[in-house]
Amino acid sequence: MKHFFRSLREFPALLNVGAASMVAYRAEMVLWILSATLPLIMLAVWDRVAMDGPVRGFDQGKFALYFAATLIVRQLSGAWVVWELNHQIRTGGLSSALLRPVFPGLWFAAENLAAIPIRLVILVPIVLLIWWWRPELASNFDAIYVPIALISTLFAWLGNFCIQWLFGSFAFWLGQTLGLYNLWFGIWALFSGYLIPFAVMPESMADVARWLPFRALLGTPVDVFSNRLPWSNVVFELGLQLFWVTTLGLLASFVWRMGLRRYEAFGS
Repeated sequence: MKHFFRSLREFPALLNVGAASMVAYRAEMVLWILSATLPLIMLAVWDRVAMDGPVRGFDQGKFALYFAATLIVRQLSGAWVVWELNHQIRTGGLSSALLRPVFPGLWFAAENLAAIPIRLVILVPIVLLIWWWRPELASNFDAIYVPIALISTLFAWLGNFCIQWLFGSFAFWLGQTLGLYNLWFGIWALFSGYLIPFAVMPESMADVARWLPFRALLGTPVDVFSNRLPWSNVVFELGLQLFWVTTLGLLASFVWRMGLRRYEAFGS
């Protein structure tokens, strides 16, 4: 624990190193960002569905705002630590990382966060194009929700990082866990609001999905950004997000510690 808090003091320096790394591999970053634009495809699908009239309160402008918000949250809360951790555990590269005076998770976190400015450079023109295409989305947008939405997006990023750290740590036993993570991602895409807004889901499905961790990792900040949460529900929804982030963080920490003991016992 002392090692972790000592590492926190080095976090600003890690962000600088991470930013330099992202600049060096900016072409790969652009490709990764463009590969996460599924909300644009879903926007085209749902916009077509809403041509004949609103779908459960969603007209074309509201669908545009919802999926623009989904694109923003997805880009700002995304992480890729599961791929890095899998590779390092499988190849033994984690050994050198463990010898550094910085907790490996903080390096991964800094590298992921340092990519956000590059993501924004790509993201802003896309959002402006959506606005130009469906200017009526502005009538459903309320800037007063933005600060809360950013806090909610931070919680979503923490949750996504923890779940990827959890699946990455399973590689101590399985060697390769990307297939397992891809299964999680498929379920997440369905129940997080990534593909289908919660208001459009069948009621029984939406009632269950609201209590699962998937919503906390995307749907909650998207609903805040798109002005779909009344003020009376905001505190509860943020509290539920924090509950899931804490739960996932504790679970990821436990699996990491158990896996690390196994890794060191077998001689990394």
